[in-house]
Amino acid sequence: MSKNTPERREARKQRAAEALRQKQAEERRRRLVTIGAVVAAVVVIVGGLTWWQSTRDTTGEAADVVPSVAAGAEADGTPGEIDGYGIVIGQADAPTTVTIYEDLQCPACANLEAQLGEPLAAAVDAGDVRLDYRMISFLDRASTNEYSSRALNAALAVLDTAGVDAFRAFHDDLYANQPEEGGPGFEDDELIDRAVAAGATESEIRPQVEDKVYEQWIENATDEMSQAGYNSTPTILIDGEDADAQQLAELLQ
Repeated sequence: MSKNTPERREARKQRAAEALRQKQAEERRRRLVTIGAVVAAVVVIVGGLTWWQSTRDTTGEAADVVPSVAAGAEADGTPGEIDGYGIVIGQADAPTTVTIYEDLQCPACANLEAQLGEPLAAAVDAGDVRLDYRMISFLDRASTNEYSSRALNAALAVLDTAGVDAFRAFHDDLYANQPEEGGPGFEDDELIDRAVAAGATESEIRPQVEDKVYEQWIENATDEMSQAGYNSTPTILIDGEDADAQQLAELLQ
């Protein structure tokens, strides 16, 4: 039988201390890897926006065509209006305003919509939240056919011709069926078919989609986001204050 001598007790303490040091070192390495991955993701996003800023050549030009909310649509559906570059949806006297900057090609935005889109829509419908969508486009490079800006142009055409509820349905459909990055996004005919399914009329939106009539407005909306100091999507604000998805989830509980 071994004896519990002072020497053995000291050896056990040293082994325990060494095990603790190794565990703490491993935890530090794990945190560094996680932080590195997050930083890399942010660099990719910011890099995309930086690229967009460096290659566009129409900053500051006024848009010849500005989207609106289809006349008469509000009477029978969800209230909505264009306020600057915001697509504002919901009751004007709602106690809380949620602002979300989104790109229709952004996977993180699609994830946000998948997680919180339904409770957010319910809060809007209940009059608890006024939703200020700031739709932008800086991810055209993520597809082979400039899907980001063409999809947003189509969404604005739906808003302009069919109103808020059709826009919401089209917006939700595009996020639920978001094309993978690196390949072709929906072509114009597919966007039009989905817009018609959301409530738009083909003869009204086809010219707007095929002529990409809101291209300059989209560039200016994206520039406005940058000027506001934001450089990634989704960016969330609650009553004008920076927030994150967790805070939005808590608001919607």
